[in-house]
Amino acid sequence: MYWFAWRQLRLQTVYAAGALVLLGLALTFTGLTLASSYADTVAVCGTDCTDAVKAFLRDAQTGAPAAVYVTGLALAYLVPPLIGAFWGAPLVARELETGTHNLAWNQSVTRTRWLAARIAVTGTATAAVTGVLAWAVTAWAGHVDTVRGDRITPLVFGGRGVVPVAYALFAFLLGVTLGAVIRRTVPAMAATLGVYALVVASFPAWLRERLVTPVHTTAPLDMDRLGDLLINQDTSMEVTGKGPEGAWILTNQTLWPDGRVFTGPADAASCGRDSAYGICEKWVSGLGLQQDVVYHPSTHFWSLQWAEAGVFIGLTVLLAGFCFWWVRKRVV
Repeated sequence: MYWFAWRQLRLQTVYAAGALVLLGLALTFTGLTLASSYADTVAVCGTDCTDAVKAFLRDAQTGAPAAVYVTGLALAYLVPPLIGAFWGAPLVARELETGTHNLAWNQSVTRTRWLAARIAVTGTATAAVTGVLAWAVTAWAGHVDTVRGDRITPLVFGGRGVVPVAYALFAFLLGVTLGAVIRRTVPAMAATLGVYALVVASFPAWLRERLVTPVHTTAPLDMDRLGDLLINQDTSMEVTGKGPEGAWILTNQTLWPDGRVFTGPADAASCGRDSAYGICEKWVSGLGLQQDVVYHPSTHFWSLQWAEAGVFIGLTVLLAGFCFWWVRKRVV
């Protein structure tokens, strides 16, 4: 049964392996260029690395390395839902739609054994393909992520580490389950893409920040690391300090010494249109303002990765249990 399941999947696996080989070649050639650039700039910059960082990022964000960076990140996000739609959704739905389940689920091969073999073989291929993809993209982007300090931010986080593998397994079982329930291939594929997008998008928006307790700090506003200083027409002000380097900032507020959010008003003499340069900043520095920041530092990256991967693996197990129950009890 497992050999038969593999024979049905082998063509798709060959295509996926071929795509990984092509991506690997692109990653190898551009990765060697980036490694050389990093060794000549950031690795030997000493204490003041501003110019070295700019030089390295200029090499990383132009030409072939920039295209490979964007492509790798996009593939890490796109491959899981595509697997769910094209490998997961048709797995049961096609059998039910064409009526071949009456032949496949015979007395010698029960529907439970058939489903277990198909899920095991295709699930293993899913984990292998996305695992290799995630590892290759994460390794290639290591220097870029280190210099930019943004791998924990929502845009990059889902395309790094172990999370893409968990996404793919969830998408695959979601497709299988929806295919068994809907019983038609194309509607099941569309539903898989829609539900997957909704679930995955909800994590950076509402849930991911709660998986690990964030850091909350309140300290005097550092005028040397001022991010924004804006004065509105009604003399209200927006003053924001820069957050910790390489962190995912959840909230960043400037407070009066008594804890109220600072909104001005601006002093007309110090912050008027005719005020000398630097006078407004000096006035702000004398107010005793505090910077209140809630954030996930870069050291939380792997904790968040394993926590989110664990959630999606849990959802995958629940989907698998429901799918087996549905196929055994509800499909006739």
